[in-house]
Amino acid sequence: MGAVRLIEEQYARDLAILRSGQAAFGCGDYRTARTAAEWLVCGPAEGLDPQAVHEAATLLVASAAAGQDWQALSRMGTALWWEGLPLSAMATVSGRVQALWQLEKWQEALALMLRTERVWQATPASRALLALFRRVAEYVLGRPDRFTRALALPEEPDLPPSKAFAFNIATFDVLLGIGDLRAAANLLSTRRMNLELLPQHNRFLWHHLNGRWDEALALARRLLVDGGALNVVPGHHLLPARTAAILLAQGRPTSADRLISSVRGPVNGPLEHILDHAEAEVLRTLGELGRAEEVLQRGLRAADERGSFYGTDELLASLAEVHAEAGHPDRATACLERLDRTAEQMNSGRTRLLHLLTSGKILGPDSPEARKHLHEAVDLARSRSQPFETAVTLLAAARANAGPATLLHEAYERFGEMGATLWRFHTRTAMREAGLTVPGRRHATAENEHLLATLLAEGLSNRQIAGVLRLSEDAVANRLSRLFARTGMRSRTEVVTAVLTGTQVTTNHH
Repeated sequence: MGAVRLIEEQYARDLAILRSGQAAFGCGDYRTARTAAEWLVCGPAEGLDPQAVHEAATLLVASAAAGQDWQALSRMGTALWWEGLPLSAMATVSGRVQALWQLEKWQEALALMLRTERVWQATPASRALLALFRRVAEYVLGRPDRFTRALALPEEPDLPPSKAFAFNIATFDVLLGIGDLRAAANLLSTRRMNLELLPQHNRFLWHHLNGRWDEALALARRLLVDGGALNVVPGHHLLPARTAAILLAQGRPTSADRLISSVRGPVNGPLEHILDHAEAEVLRTLGELGRAEEVLQRGLRAADERGSFYGTDELLASLAEVHAEAGHPDRATACLERLDRTAEQMNSGRTRLLHLLTSGKILGPDSPEARKHLHEAVDLARSRSQPFETAVTLLAAARANAGPATLLHEAYERFGEMGATLWRFHTRTAMREAGLTVPGRRHATAENEHLLATLLAEGLSNRQIAGVLRLSEDAVANRLSRLFARTGMRSRTEVVTAVLTGTQVTTNHH
């Protein structure tokens, strides 16, 4: 940046500053990007291309969001902040809308867009930007029709390739966020987008939904270490929330909880209801239903205050199950009814599947309606082609006698392919209860020992481990005794050390 500012001609200097700021943003250097953007919006060169000034305003908002400066974004969401800046109406309005968008103040953003629609008609790029903002905002607010129709439309012919790519990325991100893997794959194909050239957070969500969890975690580690914990909106917190879900499925509830806590932000930032769902699932796994209910209710209240439907399906499904497990059937039914209305309104495959699954669990195995819903859930899950989602559905259907017990074998294999060791443990339990033989007895024993050692390394007490594994404390104590006897280890500390150093905790160790 210092060298760029030595360029004598202001017009050329400002263009160079903009390009260097954009390059810095692409490399994760958000401070440099923001400095470049601030330089330009406060005093752009006379005659500088309006599109360049608009890009500078966009860069300023994006870099503030990437740096999680929510106070600055709150100021940028007001008309007062932009008054007096030597910017075009398009740059001012767009910058303000994008600030509100980053804060997930969808109703304010949409109202501002509609009031300033004439400003957006200046160029094909600005018209396309308005259309994108509008359909995403309406989708989040529970009006999905415009977004859904746009998926079938061709690309705008007059858009520069860079703009078309950015708009496709935004649409792709929304589709991955709502769990519509098939529509996302179709977008990749029809728009000729190379997955390996997409941003890392897009590839993380893609691998997560496809059940390639090792690849997803490798990307998540890099992003989280580099400070890139946020996705593009909506659903800022999908990266840490989905990473926490993987950790939890692997039997690492403490690690999942720490991750969620580490990315919590201030109250004036974007919605955190996606994190609330992830935290509640950790609490449910640990048997803390009361705290899980509080967290889920908090997430729903926050979403309701902003009129957001995005992500509330997961909250409602979990809350219905928590109420049922806590012995409050009326509350569970009320949540289920709201989830049904949400599924109808959003016309989302994931929301519909969550409703069918939750209904099957709450109504119980003796209900013909529950079995009907779970049959439908199995068909829907298979059509969506997401390994973890499908395995969870198969397990639920088999447990409720809504399908052949052999569904458990398929769920067992799918969980194994992803490394979902905790879910695989529960599936083994269900198989034994159904009178089925668990394949690979020696391998199953090794998996049990590794899971038990992992839970010890997570710092869980015997009581907490019993809750996670749905066993009695005596059963956990017996398993620990057998683990020590078979491995030759004499203490929990030795087991934890083995896990932390990557030593295989099985009978082979002895």
